Amino acid sequence: MLQASGAAPLVAQAREAPPNIVFLISDDHSAPGLGCYGNSAIQTPHLDRMAREGMRFNKCFVTSPQCSPNRSSIFTGCAPHTTSTSRLHTPMPDWEPSFLEPLKEKGYFVGAYRKVHQGAAFDKRWNYYGSAKASFDEFFDKRPADQPFFLHVGFTDPHRPYADGAIAKPHDPAQVTVPAHLPDTAAVRKDLAHYYDEISRMDSECGRVFDILRRRNLDRNTLVVFTGDNGMPFPRAKGACYDPGLNVPLLAWWQGRIAAGTVKEDLIAHVDLPVTWLEAAGIAKPAKMQGRSFLNLARGSGAYAPRTEICAERNWHDNFDPIRAVRTHRHKLIFNAAPHFPYRPAWDLEGSPTWKSYLEEARKGLLSEQHMRLLDPSRPILELYDLQADPNEFHNLAASPAHASVLAGMKMRLSKWMHDTLDFLPPGKTRPGEPGGREWPLSL
Repeated sequence: MLQASGAAPLVAQAREAPPNIVFLISDDHSAPGLGCYGNSAIQTPHLDRMAREGMRFNKCFVTSPQCSPNRSSIFTGCAPHTTSTSRLHTPMPDWEPSFLEPLKEKGYFVGAYRKVHQGAAFDKRWNYYGSAKASFDEFFDKRPADQPFFLHVGFTDPHRPYADGAIAKPHDPAQVTVPAHLPDTAAVRKDLAHYYDEISRMDSECGRVFDILRRRNLDRNTLVVFTGDNGMPFPRAKGACYDPGLNVPLLAWWQGRIAAGTVKEDLIAHVDLPVTWLEAAGIAKPAKMQGRSFLNLARGSGAYAPRTEICAERNWHDNFDPIRAVRTHRHKLIFNAAPHFPYRPAWDLEGSPTWKSYLEEARKGLLSEQHMRLLDPSRPILELYDLQADPNEFHNLAASPAHASVLAGMKMRLSKWMHDTLDFLPPGKTRPGEPGGREWPLSL
């Protein structure tokens, strides 16, 4: 793995040359799915070591609990609806800039492996694009030795479908941790064990990337970032705006620049990633990007204005379900713009053993009240949760008189974001913060 030593001379070295950047991104992976996030049952030694030698962020959130829309935010630094990429599989428009262009202008050699998911035209923006079977060494063989590089590795694990044999020593279903939003059944446990297996397989591939950096003496000025593209492919997670769908792992490692073993509770949004990389490369934030750099937070020096909220959206996946959400450290507001629809899982979840078990438990009358609520024929327009008292988001406080002021404040936050980012849905308040604004007719 990477070794955190020799900090003092490396600081001077990093000032002289822009860092290489390696970005590792898993596919359908919630934050609890790593050992370093407290999961003692899962086998992720390489990423756990990265966390020990670098920084772990506990409150990193996607802009969308869907694959390609959220990935577009990572490239553009904008909400998906701002760039017309809010629907699953929508290719990045040719006219939308990404962080790749300023990096290339700075002299970076940019390359990618595997899943980028922004369309065929976008794939041509890379200097190098590796096939699914290409060795990671190929990029390093082809990159000009005198240029800094940005390498994107988009793993396809732990995306469904699942099967036995992903790793030599599979996880024991009896040892997995069943999240509170899922029923604890044998089928769910086996499904979670397969999920763990694919995460472990992905962890091994991360280890191969780390080995290459060390072997080629590239670890001394390389910023490595790991995250997930959206939450785990299970009910109430992927495709939903509850925390299991939005909260993903985020690890950062940079020898001599990021202190080992540090943990941050600051709110981080995926739109912040490209702004951070550009600042690390010495490039000013493009005017259109909505994110904010957390480079100084990661380095532990310099000014940093912490976020007070993150916002997210869900639109078309395999079905149309427009949802908006705003989350602070304490509260979450979810706006279901089509409340007459029931919860409908994405197609890969719909055919999963977990969803089949969920429905079977409901048929037998064995589901808890909290789990049964997911099967209601419709949903409330607004859902308000106190995450401190109710981290599982089971108790909707939107109609509570005692929380009326909190609800009003959260609606204003969400409305302002929708207004400022040119959302195609009407915000809860028109012209938020301006005279003449009107309360949304469908609000509680």
